[in-house]
Amino acid sequence: MNRRRSAIGAGIKILVFVALWLGLTSAAWALRCGNHLVSEKDPSQKLVQYCGQPTSVERLKDRRAVRTYDSQVGGYVTDYQSIPYEIWTYNFGPQRFMMRITVREGLITRIESAGYGY
Repeated sequence: MNRRRSAIGAGIKILVFVALWLGLTSAAWALRCGNHLVSEKDPSQKLVQYCGQPTSVERLKDRRAVRTYDSQVGGYVTDYQSIPYEIWTYNFGPQRFMMRITVREGLITRIESAGYGY
């Protein structure tokens, strides 16, 4: 009977460990192009090398607030910087999902599905 209890206890410990491990890992997308995998934090050159040129490129800008000291005013002022980024769309045809890849400063920062292609 003790053997059975220890086996059940060990099984429960493993299940708890796996559940905690899965809960702590972050979900990150990857894009498969042929035999290659492109992931977040990869350079955009790798994306072009393995997947080719995107179907479309959307150029956007973020605004980032930056506080700087202005001696003429005698205090801190808020200035805004314009941070460009791009969203690349890949259309792999009607049998696969289109993918939208956000590229910031030459690195892939987000990969998301955009529904079936055409």
